[in-house]
Amino acid sequence: MSHCSAAKGLVASVFACAVSLAPGHAGGETFVPCGISGRATPAANTSLVDADGRSVARLSGGAMTMTVSGFTLGTGARARVETGFGRGSFRVAGFIDTASLPIVTSDLVPIAPGHLWIGKEREVRIIGTTPTQIKVERVASPPLQQRLSGLTRCANLKLSAGTPPGFTPAGFARGYVLRRDRLELFGAPGGAAVGALEKSPGASGVLFFSNENQSGWLHVEYGADIVVDAWARAGDLSALPPGETMDQLDNPTVQRGVPRLALAGNPRVFRALRNVIVRNAAKDGAAVVGVIEPEAEIYVIDVMAGWVSVLPKGLEVMPPANGQFWVKKAELGI
Repeated sequence: MSHCSAAKGLVASVFACAVSLAPGHAGGETFVPCGISGRATPAANTSLVDADGRSVARLSGGAMTMTVSGFTLGTGARARVETGFGRGSFRVAGFIDTASLPIVTSDLVPIAPGHLWIGKEREVRIIGTTPTQIKVERVASPPLQQRLSGLTRCANLKLSAGTPPGFTPAGFARGYVLRRDRLELFGAPGGAAVGALEKSPGASGVLFFSNENQSGWLHVEYGADIVVDAWARAGDLSALPPGETMDQLDNPTVQRGVPRLALAGNPRVFRALRNVIVRNAAKDGAAVVGVIEPEAEIYVIDVMAGWVSVLPKGLEVMPPANGQFWVKKAELGI
């Protein structure tokens, strides 16, 4: 009897079958552990695949609980995920493209350490990994426009977005506006460049604040989805008259729209009484793709020769195109 055939009732063993993963490797790629759990809204129709790239399921785009256990190493990073966690979940395991995974910063991510960061509580995209860190990217919100990336620890990332912190300049700080297309940033007056910011083409200007100047240099601060604490040439910025402000809205973190999910007709709802193995076809030798946990509510779609086609009641996880989720009728208890 195969390991997968003997896995009945054991959640950990089920997932060992659903996502075959040698220690430290995933489909020939090095695997970097990174545990993140929470409620997320992945991109609609995200494909969930096994380590060999075969489709296991698809994520509908509805809000769901999810656990990320790590990422493949390199520039084409994939995330290993399990849908649901805790009692009463419809759990499916596999890999998804990290571009489809909403990841949020819980701390500043350094772009140029000490001077330029991606802000807290901002959605980012994972674009690569190292053995110890995750590389993330943020497309700056208007009035800025470029892509900025940096390395951070797994502990500084999460799935559920909070409220971004506000930014209040010192009471005696003066406003300075960038009217040019680009602002070069420096670590000290006359020192080495640490980066540059680009103004959006349609923006009238970018508002910075400064309370320190030295011989043609300004110590500037900017606090939004991109955070700045650096020096700039005074000639690159236009000072606002004392006391004058500039209307400038920081775009909030973009939230993906949550689709309204429903099934046609009035399918039967059933509550699982025990762990029930989910397969991709109505036969014993079919691949194991997940498990239904006790108390999970499911739709019963079809019954055929001792097998039942099911869907999670929340419809957050769906079978691949032209596929179905199948469980044994006897294991489900109907």
